[in-house]
Amino acid sequence: TQTVVKTVFLSTLWVSLATLIVVYFISERISNPLKVMSRAAKEYAAGKFDVRVPVRGNDEIAELATAFNNMANSLQNLENMRSSFVSNISHELRTPMTSIAGFIDGILNGAIPQEKQGYYLQLVYEEILRLSRLVTTLLDISRIQAGDRKFVSTAFDVAEMARQILLSFENRIEQKHLRVEFDCPEEHLTAWADRDAIYQVLYNICDNAVKFSKEGGVYRISLLLRDKKIFVSVYNEGIGIPQDELPLIFDRFYKSDKSRGLDKKGVGLGMYITKTIIDAHGQEIWVKSEYGSFCEFTFTLQPVLSK
Repeated sequence: TQTVVKTVFLSTLWVSLATLIVVYFISERISNPLKVMSRAAKEYAAGKFDVRVPVRGNDEIAELATAFNNMANSLQNLENMRSSFVSNISHELRTPMTSIAGFIDGILNGAIPQEKQGYYLQLVYEEILRLSRLVTTLLDISRIQAGDRKFVSTAFDVAEMARQILLSFENRIEQKHLRVEFDCPEEHLTAWADRDAIYQVLYNICDNAVKFSKEGGVYRISLLLRDKKIFVSVYNEGIGIPQDELPLIFDRFYKSDKSRGLDKKGVGLGMYITKTIIDAHGQEIWVKSEYGSFCEFTFTLQPVLSK
């Protein structure tokens, strides 16, 4: 009897010990990755987003580690964008402010003669307008992204809108002797969207097309109803956009190196806010270009179809 009891006792002891060992290793396998994630989370809280969690196996813990690393990548990308945004904003604000300070200082200390002060005050005025446009655009982008700017869709004639915008560029078009083409099979084309927002989009694209057109080049606005969508295109013959820069055209503060000389008043936010507006309408916008030859922007709108 004692032998049996002793055998059962030893067996139970060995089973318990084995169980404890197994539980220890399982708990360590689970807790170690969680400890690593906890330490990584503290690093992220301190602004260090380059830390990654090792992924081992293909169980739930590995899936959690993968998700954790994906989150870290997103945070790092967001931080890079924020840093780039702040850097660009600082540059765009500093340049006109430096010019304004220099001109005013020259006037106050007499370095600029009185007969030229009017000219330099005009330059100061233009720089102030540039700052105002930048601040207004930034506030507009912030409102859209925060959802504070509400787009109210109404029915409006986008063909008539395009004609009005084209007429507003009449003087600049004549100065460049552009060959204007207006291609719209329909006399009226009714779209369903926020009229003011789409006016901003079309005006910005048309403005760029005039700005970057070559002397005597073709300048064309096309509107077409196809596949239950309105396609609005603005084409110009000019410097175009290099192929490697096409994917960047809708990024914040994008400016082609070639365009900087022509676009001294721009801050590289026009195309970004244009795409933001089109995206908010659930529509598409894209660009085709051949560097040194042409550029064509196209976006879609929802039509109001007659019954």
